[in-house]
Amino acid sequence: MSSMSLPVRVAAAKTLLEEAATEYDDLPAEQMVNLQEAIEFLDRLETSFPDEQSNG
Repeated sequence: MSSMSLPVRVAAAKTLLEEAATEYDDLPAEQMVNLQEAIEFLDRLETSFPDEQSNG
């Protein structure tokens, strides 16, 4: 089990997907839509955490 908190893991996953979206901008449209939806989901999840949890 990872020592990172869930908010930290969500932020890391979102960052990874955002980087992939810019690096692989030649993905088929359906895959790019799925990627963007995943990023939006993680963004909503990230903002749902209380502020004190997102720092650590």
